[in-house]
Amino acid sequence: LNRKGKRVRKNRLFRTVVLILAALMILGSAVVAEDTSASPAPGTGTAQETVTPPAPETAGGETETSPTPGTAEETASAPEPTPTPTFAPPSPVPPEEYHSGRPTVAPTEAPKKAVIDHVNYPKEYKDFAFSKDRKLLEIWFPNIKDADMAVLKYDGQVWLIDCGDEKAAVRGQLLLKQLKIKEIDVLFNTHLHHDHIDGLALINERAKVNQVRICFATDLTPSGAKLVQYTGEKKIPVKKYKDGSRFSMGDGAVEMLVIKNNESSLDMNNQSACMRITYRKRSILFLADMERPGQEAMINRIGPDLLKCDVVKYPHHAKSDMYTPFYQAMGAKLAIVTSVEGRGDAGQKSLVARKMPTVYTSVKGQFTHLVTDGYYWLCERVKITVQ
Repeated sequence: LNRKGKRVRKNRLFRTVVLILAALMILGSAVVAEDTSASPAPGTGTAQETVTPPAPETAGGETETSPTPGTAEETASAPEPTPTPTFAPPSPVPPEEYHSGRPTVAPTEAPKKAVIDHVNYPKEYKDFAFSKDRKLLEIWFPNIKDADMAVLKYDGQVWLIDCGDEKAAVRGQLLLKQLKIKEIDVLFNTHLHHDHIDGLALINERAKVNQVRICFATDLTPSGAKLVQYTGEKKIPVKKYKDGSRFSMGDGAVEMLVIKNNESSLDMNNQSACMRITYRKRSILFLADMERPGQEAMINRIGPDLLKCDVVKYPHHAKSDMYTPFYQAMGAKLAIVTSVEGRGDAGQKSLVARKMPTVYTSVKGQFTHLVTDGYYWLCERVKITVQ
């Protein structure tokens, strides 16, 4: 080979070596670049840093573990180790049990109706009890029939609505004795018939009557004349009241409205005073001896609103049926009848036909007790424990 040929071979060898070195350098750079892109430093590169929020706490203090965001493939290919359970620090007060809709369990079932009748339905709300911080209006009936007497107690005061005849007053004396009542603030007489006023003397022997309220002239009946004589001897004040009169007991929360017919065409029974007694949201209507003619006259005169009540003291011992528009206007849920059950009077048959829960006062050895806190009525029997 000539000298020129040798130069050619040396130049080709040199170029080959240079190309091999260059290829090795390029290959090394690619490997470094791949490692760098696979493991970027936190907070750098194109991938965003993931911040896991703190797990929420559940009721009871235990921590609830939320799943880490990610795809199903990632979870399957790289399962996370089981977390170590955490516990709330000890507390002197046990955590409240969780209840959907209310934080704590009610102590007793809240009644769904205003009148709780333990006479006719003894198992209904059998554990019901009034809150101890509530003032109660109590209405007591002695075990009497064909006569009227009711004892009202509220906030340290005692009222009577009628006092029966002498036979009924003996039962009334037992009631006053059992209740340890020694003084009666006011006796309201609805009308001057013997079965509503002739028991005054016996009642006054047991508990001092401080005042008598009447709504008729005393010379209209023999019982009126007896009342004048006895109250004069005992120096008991006698005052009058009339239709539209209002009275209140104790702190004034218990109110009584008098509703009375005055039409001369009506007899005394149908003019007898009716009392609507209200305490907060609850009410009771005493209808004395007013029968159908008086009921028709009354609703025509005053309308239905003042007749609304939860409980009605049924008129005239349920001897007769009531005037239907009057009965419907009351909307009562319970009737108290000062008579004996099963006698078959027209009023008793009507109450059965109308499916009205009814409590009769003439039950041997038991008083009838109505009590309200202004939101619920409770009706029950109470055993007679005195003689």
